Amino acid sequence: MQTLNLMLHPELKNDLPEKIIQFGEGNFLRCFIGWMIDRLNKKNIFNGRIVAVQPTPHGRVIGKLNAQDGLYTTVLRGVQNGATVNEKEIITSVSRGINPYTDWQKVLKCAEDPAIEYVFSNTTEAGLSYNNEDKAEMTPPQSFPGKLTLYLYHRYRYYNGAADKGMYIIPCELLEDNGILLKKLIMKYARQWNLPASFCEWLNEHNKFYNTLVDRVVSGYPKDEAEEFNKELGYADELLVCGEPFHFFAIEGDDCLKEKLPLQKVGLNVAVESDITKYRQRKVRLLNGGHTANVPAAFLAGLDTVAEMMQDKTAGRFACHTIREIILPSVDMDKKMLEDFAEAVIERFQNPFIKHYLLSILLNSTSKFKIRVLPSLLDYHRKFGEFPQELLFAFAAYIFVYKPVRVDKNHLYGLRDGIEYELTDDEENIIKLDAAWKLYNGTPEGAEATAAAVIEDVVLWDADLAELNIVQSVGAYLYRLDKEGSRSVMESLL
Repeated sequence: MQTLNLMLHPELKNDLPEKIIQFGEGNFLRCFIGWMIDRLNKKNIFNGRIVAVQPTPHGRVIGKLNAQDGLYTTVLRGVQNGATVNEKEIITSVSRGINPYTDWQKVLKCAEDPAIEYVFSNTTEAGLSYNNEDKAEMTPPQSFPGKLTLYLYHRYRYYNGAADKGMYIIPCELLEDNGILLKKLIMKYARQWNLPASFCEWLNEHNKFYNTLVDRVVSGYPKDEAEEFNKELGYADELLVCGEPFHFFAIEGDDCLKEKLPLQKVGLNVAVESDITKYRQRKVRLLNGGHTANVPAAFLAGLDTVAEMMQDKTAGRFACHTIREIILPSVDMDKKMLEDFAEAVIERFQNPFIKHYLLSILLNSTSKFKIRVLPSLLDYHRKFGEFPQELLFAFAAYIFVYKPVRVDKNHLYGLRDGIEYELTDDEENIIKLDAAWKLYNGTPEGAEATAAAVIEDVVLWDADLAELNIVQSVGAYLYRLDKEGSRSVMESLL
């Protein structure tokens, strides 16, 4: 079977100028930014293409991308507004890929192109970090911020610091204030490398760094269905990427960016506003919190994926109830916006095409519970004068998932139905949870002691939770989880 490329589809060839340099070529960016720019181009609005730069030395995407002439297929499947969606299209917004570890000069050459005004990135959260071993003479530095520093410095020198040659820099890594963080890292490199003060002034005055929030589940290449897709499409595509129909992109920006990059004009779910805090809080509390609050209990009930959780008569009802009736009312925000988002979250959780494994969601659950669920528990109490039993049970289910049969540094091994499972977390967190479970002796008093050891640990939660008086309730749920099982407790709460 022929591979997707311009020889196979010559009608897809275009000569649109390169306008974006993108650090990252992975599944998410191809199914999110590449897909969005393609939408703009097909409406003759943006009329520009993306140069994709490989972020790490060991990537394999760039070779495949160039072999396919920048073409790839997106498959968006799921439920949206009550209707099943199954959309397949060839994306033509990427012109080429560059491996900076073999062709660094090609990357710098892009800095000389006046049409390339935008930087997008998704190099994972770890990619937005400082590498003390990076040097200005490296070709290239290892870190993404180091590469971008040299890229911007090259552009600054090439155009003699021209005011109109600054760039619009839009990182998509899932970190709060990611634009501010990226700028700080670049400034740190500039100082460390003794780059001219005038370069730092040019960065400050003529380049714009935007904070963002991205939201779309992208499952990537469908290995199990690849042969079936090849037959259906009539070609082989090694870069085919599957994702959900839902997408949301919040950019902390101004009207200038709306005009330069008019994503909203083609009906994309994009918000460009001066403050995107509400969108981040909405996502953390309802989407991420909806996962973290419900997944431990569902996993303990013998379920393995989010879709299975939602299809299960008990776990699905419990998850919907917790999101709609407990988490949503705890958030102080526009109710209609929250309700619409909550329904979208439930539809996304129900997506039968995406295998989102509960065990992967359970990784690092301690920090996730602290950031995503604990605020809803506290805010619900503040607003209504009582603690929601559903979230107290969720607290107990989180603790119960960490019931160890053995631990090895930052790895904890538990048993479910006689079968061992593995979790990872901060090593200190695992030590604390392991010690707490040593207090359990199979009695209600032992369960309460275990709950107290976890809940009253100020370091674990960055707060003194002892004064909340929830230990007895959480301990009781721990005991019931051990004696009755998760499904029984969920049913009693519905």
